[in-house]
Amino acid sequence: MKLTKNILMALFVGACTLSGAVSAESGSFVAGEHYQIISPKESEEPIVEEFFNYACGACYSMEKVISEIKNENPTVKFKIIPLELRPSWKVYVKAYYIGEKLGVLDKSHEKIFRRIHVEKRHFKNDDDLKDFFVSLGVDAKAYDDVAKSYWLNTQLRLSKQYAMNAKVIGTPTLIVNKRYKLDNKKLGSGERIKQAVKELSGSNNIVKVTEQPKQ
Repeated sequence: MKLTKNILMALFVGACTLSGAVSAESGSFVAGEHYQIISPKESEEPIVEEFFNYACGACYSMEKVISEIKNENPTVKFKIIPLELRPSWKVYVKAYYIGEKLGVLDKSHEKIFRRIHVEKRHFKNDDDLKDFFVSLGVDAKAYDDVAKSYWLNTQLRLSKQYAMNAKVIGTPTLIVNKRYKLDNKKLGSGERIKQAVKELSGSNNIVKVTEQPKQ
């Protein structure tokens, strides 16, 4: 009888150990450590927002992870928000919105990243930026209409305002479902970032851990 109890206890301990291993493997993310809760409630539809800037080296390195997040989560909406963290970055915020408005983002996005981080050629001024878009086949007048528009100035203002409200102070920053702001450094790797996006967006049906950190 005693032997049977010992065997049952060993099986129980083994099962608990295996369960813990599976749980750790599936990924568990904690508020206050791996992400911050920035809103009392999340969006109705799953969405990932990336705050970035073309001049940001870490953003360029993150591009592969971002591409994989998009491909692996087809039901999740993805939105990019260019952010001006310093005066010299403003031209790159313009570059994103101008490319988006003129419908050439599929060409301009990758080429701008490559120009800055591979070719080491930064945009000197607005004229330099205009020459770049014209080289992509954009009509010069169409470029001027967007570059000098009220719409562009509004986008610049709104991106700053939204970043301030979300307490975004660095790039790249990912916010999931308008509620969960990821801490890339604490997550530690692209794979962990992708798993956190899946878990917090609900795209892999894992229950979110939203407990606030203890004070």
